[in-house]
Amino acid sequence: MKSIISMLAVGFLISCSGDIKTAELKLESMQCMMCASVVEEAVAALDGVKKVEVDLKGNSGKVTYKASILDLAAIENVITSVGYSVNDKKADSEAYAKLEICCKMPEDH
Repeated sequence: MKSIISMLAVGFLISCSGDIKTAELKLESMQCMMCASVVEEAVAALDGVKKVEVDLKGNSGKVTYKASILDLAAIENVITSVGYSVNDKKADSEAYAKLEICCKMPEDH
């Protein structure tokens, strides 16, 4: 009986681990620490996100998530909805307009 339970547990862990994905984020419109914080918090709030790291200097990020709950398009959508461009997807113009001046691209000042 113990061996059956052990096999089920191992099978469950293997199937769950295959569900975890990591995606690269190109965040060229981030300008300051507030930008990085807003993006990080917005992504971290999504169900299925396991880890999010934003690199302000590199204008990039990585997000680890459960693919059975979430996909990259949903992650990109939440980032654009708070006013930032990601992976060549433009920021929502209304959200971008509401950003602080330090968070806007230099050509928009």
